[in-house]
Amino acid sequence: MTVSEKKSIVSFIAKTGIREYSEGYKLYEMRRGFGAGREIKASLFFFLAMGMLFILMTEGFDITRLPVCAVILLICMHMCIYYIFMMPGKAKHIGEHIYKSSEMIGKTYSYDFCREYFVMKNKYHYLKRYYTELNDSIETDEFFVLTGGVENNPVVISKDSMNENDAEKLSGLLRKETIKQYRRLKSPKRNH
Repeated sequence: MTVSEKKSIVSFIAKTGIREYSEGYKLYEMRRGFGAGREIKASLFFFLAMGMLFILMTEGFDITRLPVCAVILLICMHMCIYYIFMMPGKAKHIGEHIYKSSEMIGKTYSYDFCREYFVMKNKYHYLKRYYTELNDSIETDEFFVLTGGVENNPVVISKDSMNENDAEKLSGLLRKETIKQYRRLKSPKRNH
């Protein structure tokens, strides 16, 4: 390893809460997990529903003559609602469950971000991940989500524990080092 590779660009200590982790996990699932492609799937069901509605409309909405169209229409409407509204909530609940069932996720970690990799560690856990391993590098106003590596588990880093200067440095580093994977998203709306 070169000296520049070992030099830490930004270091901080952070703890991620259940809300940040569940929102971060939801982003991960919607991009890489079971929710990947949900917009396309919802669109296909929507257009199929419109087709069934058109067929029913041409027949004067006589459901007794075309019960299959009515059933397909109802199924398509349910699937649209599932993909658009229910699936993100399901992913968030899974994230909450993972956070509550894990003894490690809610612990305080020290983070060292270098030019080629980052290290996340505490006295119980050590993770070193190179930026070339990352599938996604997502930033919102409240947290960072880094996914990839062999286990592909998301690393959610809350900005609440970071000072503003460290958050800006980390944001700049991720934009520079994870060019194709980096995404800056609007923060999820908080439910007060």
